[in-house]
Amino acid sequence: MKRLSIRTTILMAAAMMAPAALSCMAQDNASNPWNGSWKVEPHSFYYEAATFSIATDAKGYTVTSSGVAQTPVVCDGKPHTNAAGNDVTCVKSATGYTVTASKDGKPLSKNHVSVAGTTMTRKIDFTPVDSDAYSMSFTSKRVSGGPGVAGVWKPTGFSESQDTGVLGITVTGDSVAFKETDSSTPVHCNLDGSPTKVPALGGTMAVKAIDPHTLKVYYHSDDGTLRRENTFVLSLDGKTISETDFTPAPGAAAMTLLLHKM
Repeated sequence: MKRLSIRTTILMAAAMMAPAALSCMAQDNASNPWNGSWKVEPHSFYYEAATFSIATDAKGYTVTSSGVAQTPVVCDGKPHTNAAGNDVTCVKSATGYTVTASKDGKPLSKNHVSVAGTTMTRKIDFTPVDSDAYSMSFTSKRVSGGPGVAGVWKPTGFSESQDTGVLGITVTGDSVAFKETDSSTPVHCNLDGSPTKVPALGGTMAVKAIDPHTLKVYYHSDDGTLRRENTFVLSLDGKTISETDFTPAPGAAAMTLLLHKM
């Protein structure tokens, strides 16, 4: 997103500051300003995502986002194995589609896609093998096209059943216990950016201390692809954290919000 020269300067500065950042953050728990529970301020929430298009035909549909077409979904009510080795079954309804995914006979998710007027709603029920079930809902407004799901859509918002709106951070020495707002348990990471395997996410999470007031959090797939990048900036008075959440293409999106210390 930045020009190469600016990006190079930032990376060089971060590399030089890393040792100092770790030593400054290695305070006892009571005095470390990062430590505690942080509550999201709803009015500060901002979400922006790239438009995407859906093309339909007699076999099913294909989603294209940021110029990248995803694997076509065949909607014949029969299971089809995708690139990840999951069995995907799509059934067409009067208002949209229902897509279920399973692996080795065990259900993974059920995606309900429906259109009412100019609004499309997607509700995904997840049933992970090694964690609690949860759901996510997404809404989008039609930009052009139709009828049904066919056309160009602009994402307008999302919600998650597990999201408590409370972020937990506990820095101990050169490591951190990081509990996301939608997670029931914290993930323990080193502050040097080294990855930690997170089976519930199907990939890795890494936390890097850029300086005493900045944490970068990276989420990668098992194949090393960057899925999300979060930047947390602690205010000088230690009372608030500004979060910027970035998702790269093809599902490009950006979210910003403010959290205050509880």
